[in-house]
Formats: sequence, structure tokens, C-alpha cells
Amino acid sequence: MSDNRREQRWGSWLGLVLRDVQFWVPVAVLAAGLLVLRWIS
Repeated sequence: MSDNRREQRWGSWLGLVLRDVQFWVPVAVLAAGLLVLRWIS
């Protein structure tokens, strides 16, 4: 596979992840939970 095609697939995968709500909601919940744990202790 050529490098150009590999970069295109990587860019499309990255774009999908960045626009995916089902990825960002757990990340936000995890970050908020870690902040709460730090605030409690």
C-alpha cells in the first residue's frame, strides 16, 4: 500500500474518532470523575 493511501486511511479514522460522540462522552465522564476524586481527597 502506498504512503499516500495509508495517510488517507489514518486521516479518515482520526476524523471519525474526533466526531464520534460515543468516544467523547466516556472520556468526559472519566475526566470529570478523576477531577471529583482529586477534589474529595
